[in-house]
Amino acid sequence: MERIITIVALVISAAGLGYLKMAQLERTAAAEATAVTQAEAVAEAAALAATEAAKYHFTIPHDSQAETNDLQIFMNGLASGDADADSISFQWEQMGGTSVNLEATDGQITSFAAQPGEYTFRLTVTDSYGDQATEEATVAVKPEPNQKPAANIEIFAED
Repeated sequence: MERIITIVALVISAAGLGYLKMAQLERTAAAEATAVTQAEAVAEAAALAATEAAKYHFTIPHDSQAETNDLQIFMNGLASGDADADSISFQWEQMGGTSVNLEATDGQITSFAAQPGEYTFRLTVTDSYGDQATEEATVAVKPEPNQKPAANIEIFAED
């Protein structure tokens, strides 16, 4: 009888240890899943921050005229070049955002009137042999800042 009690006690102890080990494994798996989720969130935030930092940011200056809500933006491709000193041609294209009218699509420099929003452009340079290189840039334009007016009432009586 004592032997049976000992065996039962050992079985119960083993089951209890198994349960504890299983609970520990579940906690470890949950902690690892949380860590992975947090790492993914951090990586996503870093990627969004890098994307935002790569944009060219402008704010329409306050000019006390509510009807003016655009800003002339200039894009310069003059730093483009060819390692062989071949002549190059330029081609500007709008890739995203509200459609704008580029002043020149085939010059080294172009410009456009931007309203608040984001615009993405691609510059393609082609050398005299037909080899090409491209670069894209995003321009973010914020609206003209404006503060609310202050309303003040003064009350007085005539003496």
